Amino acid sequence: MNVLQVSMRDLIGERFNGYRLHLSLRERGHDARMLVLYREGHDPSVQGHPRWVGPLERGLYAAERISSLQGLLSPIALTFPMRDGFRRADLVHWHLVYPHYISVPLMPFLAGRRPTVWTIHDPWPTTGHCVHPSECERWRTGCGKCPDLKRNFTVWMDTTALLWKAKRAAFRRMAVTLVAPSRWIASRAEASPLIAHWPCHVIPPGLDLGTWCLLDRADCRGRLGIPPEARAIAFRMPSGQKQQVSKGIPWLKEALRRLGTERPIHLIVFEEKGHLAEFEGRFRIHELGWLTEVPRMAEAYTAADLFLMPSVAENAPTMALEAMACGTPVIASDTTGMPEMVRAPVAGLVVPLGDAEALAQATQRLLDDDGRRAAMGAEARRIVEAEHGYDRYVDRHLALYESVLARTAGTR
Repeated sequence: MNVLQVSMRDLIGERFNGYRLHLSLRERGHDARMLVLYREGHDPSVQGHPRWVGPLERGLYAAERISSLQGLLSPIALTFPMRDGFRRADLVHWHLVYPHYISVPLMPFLAGRRPTVWTIHDPWPTTGHCVHPSECERWRTGCGKCPDLKRNFTVWMDTTALLWKAKRAAFRRMAVTLVAPSRWIASRAEASPLIAHWPCHVIPPGLDLGTWCLLDRADCRGRLGIPPEARAIAFRMPSGQKQQVSKGIPWLKEALRRLGTERPIHLIVFEEKGHLAEFEGRFRIHELGWLTEVPRMAEAYTAADLFLMPSVAENAPTMALEAMACGTPVIASDTTGMPEMVRAPVAGLVVPLGDAEALAQATQRLLDDDGRRAAMGAEARRIVEAEHGYDRYVDRHLALYESVLARTAGTR
């Protein structure tokens, strides 16, 4: 089977953007290819675009933002049929392709040329402009009168009703098969007037259980300089105020201020550095930066007693799953796809979105209860082993590809 994975990038976000899936297909003997807007690695089976396409894409992104015609202007997808990977493909699988890699008006053009599978990593296909509408319900009726134009992807003028109608016009003229990483996003697709007519299959994310394995917790803590009597909390610190709000950092900081300090607490921070100066002296802070090496990430997750994810919205959060694979319980917001992943109160806890006091109390309870925390961590690992092994993840995709090809045989 020849499958073309399409995404914005290959290496950045490779855990969920199709690149790992692409490699697994090749390992199983399939003649697979990948097409990306920005090629960061040197894998010859991954095709990029000429150098001039990058500046064009960035210029179009700015133009779409200023004109508020988000996702409508890019012509880049017109070049796809000329690419060797597309011409040879039996089936094309889209991942992170919007809003300006494959523009909305050109989606029917591509989907009409090859059987197409589309993994929806967020609700953008169901809305006028935003990636996560949160509490807004206007996506059900056509958007317009948008309450938050600055929410990703930002538009300057309220063209959200126009953008919603543009998606409806395009999506009515195309047939794709959706992959939903969570039941939550699948239910959102089924409720959407824009994409409810497409078949949708839930395929939870997968992890290589040989790489994401249980490590010796004392050894991992020792490597980071965390003493046995201390407690350790891990979380992600994204860049930029908008991203930090979307990941719940303001509530997380407020919860940290409310934690007791009877015993030492260490903070293990992924990604951005320099945002926790106010806590120096109160906690010991380990800022790890952007880690790409899985062994180091697994070591950090294992060293933590808890992983906190108080995000506004997540579909199937990869970092929560990785922490669970390392036997670390997760505390997350009670919204979108997070409760489904955490399985509260089995492998962690969920708290009301934006409730810093509830987050602080849940964190304190688990930090003070070694037995409950250990039981949750063991159950978290069991869930990952039972439902999120990477071989099973690849098997599910191959079965879906075969069913799509069988269904579309002779129709193109």
